[in-house]
Amino acid sequence: MLPRRFLPFAVLALACYGAPALAAYTVRVDAPDSDLVKLLTEHLDLANERDNPDLDAEQLAALVDEAPAQARSLLETEGYFDAKVKVAKVDGGYLVSVEPGLPVIITDVTLRIDGAIHQEPDFQTRYAKLIEVWALPIGARFRQDDWASSKKLALRSLTVDRFPLAQVAESRAEIDPVSHRATLSARFDSGQRVTFGPLTIKGVQRYPKSVATGMADFNQGSPYQLSKVLDYQGALEQDAHYKSAIVTTDFSKLQNGQVPVDVEVVEQPRQKLELGLTYDSVEGPGVRVGYEQYNLFNRGWIGSALADVKRDQKTYSAGIGFPRTADGYSHSVNIKYDESEIQGLRTESLSGGAWRIRQRGNIESRIGLEYLSERSSIVDDGSLGRSNALFVSYGWTQRAVDDERHPRSGYLVDTKISTTLGGIGSNTQFVRGYAHAVGYYTPWASKYGTLIGRVEAGQVWAKDTDSVPEALLFRTGGPNSVRGYEYQSLGVAGPNGSVLGGRVLAVGSIEYQIPVATSWAVALFRDAGDAASSWQSYSVANSYGIGARWFSPVAPLSFDIAQAERDKRWRWNLSLGLAF
Repeated sequence: MLPRRFLPFAVLALACYGAPALAAYTVRVDAPDSDLVKLLTEHLDLANERDNPDLDAEQLAALVDEAPAQARSLLETEGYFDAKVKVAKVDGGYLVSVEPGLPVIITDVTLRIDGAIHQEPDFQTRYAKLIEVWALPIGARFRQDDWASSKKLALRSLTVDRFPLAQVAESRAEIDPVSHRATLSARFDSGQRVTFGPLTIKGVQRYPKSVATGMADFNQGSPYQLSKVLDYQGALEQDAHYKSAIVTTDFSKLQNGQVPVDVEVVEQPRQKLELGLTYDSVEGPGVRVGYEQYNLFNRGWIGSALADVKRDQKTYSAGIGFPRTADGYSHSVNIKYDESEIQGLRTESLSGGAWRIRQRGNIESRIGLEYLSERSSIVDDGSLGRSNALFVSYGWTQRAVDDERHPRSGYLVDTKISTTLGGIGSNTQFVRGYAHAVGYYTPWASKYGTLIGRVEAGQVWAKDTDSVPEALLFRTGGPNSVRGYEYQSLGVAGPNGSVLGGRVLAVGSIEYQIPVATSWAVALFRDAGDAASSWQSYSVANSYGIGARWFSPVAPLSFDIAQAERDKRWRWNLSLGLAF
């Protein structure tokens, strides 16, 4: 017999040891619909607790007893109100057998809107929109999630435009489990009509307040619209004057039906100087000097100047950017001087233009008037002459990738079409079209890699191709085009081994990036393309190779080694940034 003095220790030991742990068990759901199987498997306590190490026999018995009622409650959310559920013990676990019965079908829906919205001229349109977003029409199976989302979506259709104080005044779902019918009714109260109130800007120190206020596409007294608030927020965030911006509308401060708009901005420094040494696998080392002034003439205009000097290519440019205005557009003017000697072709050009730009989300559209004056010559062979062009251009760009530094899904698209103004200011009349697209696709988990496809195409329609500036014709080859070939070595053969621009361009590439470390990947690729004087003389130049990718905090760095199929030579390229 255990001595009395050891009895407390024995009780404590038994308490710590507890009942023996239950062996893990399985739960299988047998139902005619896979969605119902998933619902019960994910939400039944009997299934969720099967790996709980603290579960004892008594608790397990309670879970088994509760499972049928819990399953029926879950099935009711999917519209099955007379389901039969049985739980049977089988080898290694439990089988939940479900006979859902007939679903409840909606036989009548009544939607009503009360309030000031009746005075709006577009009330019938707003009511039709509410019905359109309703997710449970007559004849549909009743689902609790759809019932909740229907009310949410219908209410949102009211709150986003003029009636942000709208609410669900009353809602009712009458279920008849015997006849398997449901009647739904919901009444919404629009509340009062709301307009924008005074606009208050905080955080302004360096730049005129008009820079921020001018981007608002609304005035005090104009109808409240959530889209205008979000667009204003996006415009401020994208503007070069500000690091960040927050736009809020506080409806608790509503006065006379007007909601005040408060803006808090954090400004960028007034000036920025960029000094750098560059290196290009084709051009070798270079120097880059850039300067930006964000408050030119104390009007919030952005002035910029850039000098980019390499061995065979020099660029000097200057421009002025004007802040976005209430109509959603910004404007810019620029002038640029280029001098280059590439593939035996020497060019000097002076260009300038004025642009009207609209930025909405990830889409930018732009229209502009450009002038280009160019003088070109063949190295050691003589001048090709001077050409001038005055033309109107329209461009459209969309950037829709999941990560701009390391994209794994999404796409980039850039298009541009240009045309001369008859013979005004141009040596010849022409139309030029260009498009470039890159797609990213990760078919499996990201650890297995990303597939990248790239296409590029262009064409110039001209009365006299020889009078079109070389800068507007097409050459290709080198980084971000057909790797393995020298930079801009694919085009129209000219005198002394030079390469001239062609009227047509088509390039395609397929690449597979295989991750080898957190920020590193190996790339396998194949490129094909050419530029030519016509599609009849077009001949595809192929290449293939391997590369390394470092997704640095600044931008992706690419190092590629590729073999050109035409001369069987291997060449390497180094580039920074996305291939776009």
